[in-house]
Amino acid sequence: MPLRRLPARPVLVVLALSSALLTGCSAGNETVAGDDPVVPVPSPSTSAVASAAPSPSPSLSPSPSVRVITATYAGGEVQVDSSRVETSLGEQVVLRISSDVLEEVHVHGYDVYADVPAGGSVDIPLTLTLPGSFEVELHEAGRPLFQLRTA
Repeated sequence: MPLRRLPARPVLVVLALSSALLTGCSAGNETVAGDDPVVPVPSPSTSAVASAAPSPSPSLSPSPSVRVITATYAGGEVQVDSSRVETSLGEQVVLRISSDVLEEVHVHGYDVYADVPAGGSVDIPLTLTLPGSFEVELHEAGRPLFQLRTA
């Protein structure tokens, strides 16, 4: 399923909702780094998760100027390089999410959703235009993958 973007909202609404976005979808179930096991992502040559990912849009295909941020969900465990990813305003990134179960990835703040097939992956191209901290999660499971921190 293609990425969905919701229409732009007035600045006041975005500012009013920013504190709610920082707490994530599951308020009261805040995950602090260290609560869930986080292990490094295996290299593509050793990954047990097959890729069925659509290629990123031509304007954001991985290149030296586009950063690829990966996360894998397998056997109920999240595997990432870091639970907090520091980024810069205007930076172009591709979020490459793999999962052993059918899931929906949600990028908070950008209101971007993408389906990841069971045993596959999805690439989500983004240009980071909003300052702040934004959770990337498996929406149906409510499992945080990592947090984008953009300044």
